[in-house]
Amino acid sequence: MNTDPFAGLEDRPELTSQEALGELLDSAKRGFVPIRNIFVQQPPASPDRSAALAKLVTGRHERSLDEFLLVHALQPVLNEEPLPLPAWAHLLSTRKKCGPTTVSKSFGVLEDLQLLTRRREGRKLIVTPLHEGGEGLEWTRPRSQSTDTGGYFVLPHQYWTEGYADRLRLPGKAMLLIMLKETQGKPVFTMAVERAQQWYGISERTAERGYAELLNEGLIQTHIQKVPSPRLSPGVLRKIYHRALRGPFATDARKQLQDATTARTRAQQPKGSN
Repeated sequence: MNTDPFAGLEDRPELTSQEALGELLDSAKRGFVPIRNIFVQQPPASPDRSAALAKLVTGRHERSLDEFLLVHALQPVLNEEPLPLPAWAHLLSTRKKCGPTTVSKSFGVLEDLQLLTRRREGRKLIVTPLHEGGEGLEWTRPRSQSTDTGGYFVLPHQYWTEGYADRLRLPGKAMLLIMLKETQGKPVFTMAVERAQQWYGISERTAERGYAELLNEGLIQTHIQKVPSPRLSPGVLRKIYHRALRGPFATDARKQLQDATTARTRAQQPKGSN
């Protein structure tokens, strides 16, 4: 009796932008993206503490910020097989249709800021990240070691898979990254919005809008502490706003994600290897 060896093999429908993005993020096999702190804020000794993030925010380059984060998220995958420009456009169309020309222009902004380089190899677009400090230095994956000063924070893949990348606008994305940086080792972040310009190079209004977006998404909780001050009249208390991230971006949730990834990586290593 003759049997069809190809029985059951049928063409599959084209992947949506969200499905394609999800598959590639799964291929990265780590669940989060490490980003150096210097992308968000220059070191304390710097005369100007604003960093590349502030340049993207003040220039209203939301698409370029999306591309920057996605390039770092997919770095393990891109090393194996670079993507053509139309594939990048498809991945960046989860909220609104994005064409190759738009993607190319946004990559150009990142090139000008010395955050990546790009070149063509046939139909493939070779996108290579540069150091997050924006000085054109070679990029290596951030690690917890003395040779990688300044530290880093992690952005969980839920940022994309649960739709936050689509629902948040530029102020919300900026404040999320700032809070991720500030709460990587401790859960609470305290900053008066009037300090946003001095500390991060973004306006007070942008910080306020960003906090409002995160609150609307249920991603932050706030505790208002009232304290006396010798600069105020008796009986008048100063308000201090303490904020913490919630859900997949909470400090404990990120630590658990990192610990699980580390344990999985170690379990996959051959016995006897370091």
